[in-house]
Amino acid sequence: MVVRRTAAKRLTKEDEMSVTMVRQRVRDDALGQAQAAASELFAVLARLRPDGIRYASTRVTDTGTFVILLELADGIADPRLEIPEFGQFLQQLQGFVDGPPVIEQLEVVGSYRLFASPDEATAAP
Repeated sequence: MVVRRTAAKRLTKEDEMSVTMVRQRVRDDALGQAQAAASELFAVLARLRPDGIRYASTRVTDTGTFVILLELADGIADPRLEIPEFGQFLQQLQGFVDGPPVIEQLEVVGSYRLFASPDEATAAP
């Protein structure tokens, strides 16, 4: 059974989420390698299914700029840090990037299924 909200709800202070956005430029000659490394990491995450995390990597069309979104449940440590493949990914990434990342904390003012909310619940049928 999936529980869904039928009315829009404005996020309150209690609903705040820890959302981070990272923008990282990758060298043109390393784009394929960077995308392959990210795909491998996401395959590991899909297999391990760590709790308390939502994570996406996107690429700005026709550029070498990647935008990463990370949401952590309140009060948990980043589970990626305990995954050896994540550490390996970060090491590989150092050889692909063109400059430092831009890291920003985001304030979620609204979301439709992109970020979790405290009243969003799912249960197996």
